[in-house]
Amino acid sequence: MKSLGLNRDHDQPPGKKMFLSSRANPPKPLRLGGGGSSERYLSIKSLLPSTPIPSPSLPSILPRHGKKPPKLNSRRIVRGLLWLSLLIGVYYLARSGNAPKPGFTDLSSSTSRGRVHEIVDAAKTNVPKHATPVIVTDSKGKQQYWTISIPPGLGFPLSSTEYADICSQAEQVARQVAGRHGGSKLIHGHDAYMQSDPNYVDVEEAQTRNLLPKDATVSASAAATSGHILSTTKLNDDLPICSRSLTYVLDATDAGLGSALLGMWLSYGLAAQENGTFFIDDTFFPYGNYSTFFSTNTTTTTASGQSCRPPPPSQRVPCLRQARHLVVTGATTRWIFGDAFHQHYTQRQIFDMARKGYEALFKLRDDDAEYVRSRAEKLRSRGGGGSSPSALPSVRVNGRGYLELNDNSDNKNGLLGIHIRRGDRHPLESAYRLSYLPPDRYMAAARRLVGQSEQWTILLASDDPDMYDHPALADSVVRAQQRISLASKKKLGDGGLGWEGGFFKDVFWSLGLPAHVENERHVGSPAPTKKANGDAHQQQRPKEYDHSSLSPVRDYKTNPTEEALKLRELLGRAYLLDLAMLAQSDKVVCGVSSNACRILAVMLGWDRAFENKNWINVDDGDSGGGSGGGHVDYGWSVFNY
Repeated sequence: MKSLGLNRDHDQPPGKKMFLSSRANPPKPLRLGGGGSSERYLSIKSLLPSTPIPSPSLPSILPRHGKKPPKLNSRRIVRGLLWLSLLIGVYYLARSGNAPKPGFTDLSSSTSRGRVHEIVDAAKTNVPKHATPVIVTDSKGKQQYWTISIPPGLGFPLSSTEYADICSQAEQVARQVAGRHGGSKLIHGHDAYMQSDPNYVDVEEAQTRNLLPKDATVSASAAATSGHILSTTKLNDDLPICSRSLTYVLDATDAGLGSALLGMWLSYGLAAQENGTFFIDDTFFPYGNYSTFFSTNTTTTTASGQSCRPPPPSQRVPCLRQARHLVVTGATTRWIFGDAFHQHYTQRQIFDMARKGYEALFKLRDDDAEYVRSRAEKLRSRGGGGSSPSALPSVRVNGRGYLELNDNSDNKNGLLGIHIRRGDRHPLESAYRLSYLPPDRYMAAARRLVGQSEQWTILLASDDPDMYDHPALADSVVRAQQRISLASKKKLGDGGLGWEGGFFKDVFWSLGLPAHVENERHVGSPAPTKKANGDAHQQQRPKEYDHSSLSPVRDYKTNPTEEALKLRELLGRAYLLDLAMLAQSDKVVCGVSSNACRILAVMLGWDRAFENKNWINVDDGDSGGGSGGGHVDYGWSVFNY
């Protein structure tokens, strides 16, 4: 290659050339040898050998021995892929054979019936045949959730024991799933009640996501016949399924009627608070049908005001609070209305919930309600000691159709109610926890309120018939109601069925039992200390029974005999009439250890009961004064756990 040069004849001597360069002083090439025309310049090629060095890492361009490169064999490739697939298949078959089969994994938590809760694979139809919390996995097998599985064939409602088992198991299942998600901790304190478990999947959502088998289509009539659901609206298929609902199941958890009333009223208030629809189920109600005691024509069971039908039975679960369709029974109130509930809501808010339920649900059957109105009017018009009409208290009819004292009246005449609970409920005061408060304490509190004025009529209601004849009360009180009265054996004699000493749950459950069932209850019990000698041999060995032909055991608590049911209905109506009459009073004296005393506070209302101090608690705990003011530690509460 020639160098690029420019001849400039006007300023350069002939034979000379000028090179262009980007550098001011370009380097000069090295010369080999001397000067002259034969001089050579140093090049990089001069440093390399004359023959190239063979590279061992590079293959030869030409094949050895003149052979052509081999072509790819498609048969060998296919055969290799087949063998590889076969080996992979054998590996997975061997691995799946050693792995546990799809099904359930024991979480080592037994229930009261000896069952365990289990882990269920997603989209499997072999779910447990009994109601239980289950842990489910999504379709990818990565994320785990938990829900409650209630097979549709079990019907509605379940027994109270099954509902309690579900709630007790759910607590441990929730903790286990939370632990697998990084050990997330549950919130305690004020925000615990409103906390939603992110790992819980509602039953309806679980069925939509194929985490649980879907229910068959259930008509409104079938849903209504599953249990004995009470509603003000006629259930039909045209109505949509409620978006949220709360069903209170009247069960045999407690023999007393007071706890059922408080639980039902508070559940109604909670449903109204969360804009849900409220239903009542009396399938297992030990007192019979709900309509025996309350007017179903005026009973409002739709707290949200919308017309809808209940969901399928499998979607109604006893916990959590965030469940769309909640079931509350006497056995599950401690989970729904437990510590978290009381920490979230104030005492006034809880009271207002119960009050809202009372106003909506406590409407006695027509004949009993008419009796309460007429008797209250008669007692007020009598004026106690023959007072003139001008001295009688001014009364008015409230929104519930009952008479009550006009707050603007200057007259002091009125009704004062006393409720005395005996039986198996003992006071909170330590000095009387194994006995009962003396009746004169109730009377002393009443006298401090109204003195010896003859313009006040003192009404008395008690579960113990002997209280009406007690020397401290007999000359000063009248029965709250005389429509259904309890009598003691002292008046009826040995041949009558008397109510002795108050309400005892064991006595209640034994009412109207068949003779053979009553005898079986005493099998294995110690023989009486005073027994005729002729029966000594008979008492040595208990009677033997042939169990080969026994039919399924009948639960006489929820399925009583006709005679027992009639007796229970009379007891229930007498209790409700007592409450209704005492609620007509202007002031009430009672012991807070009894549910009736708590109920009477709700029936009076917050202002009348607490602000105006017309609800007097004589069970003062450990204050010992019996002042009737109520000790701060034993004031009103909706439940006594």
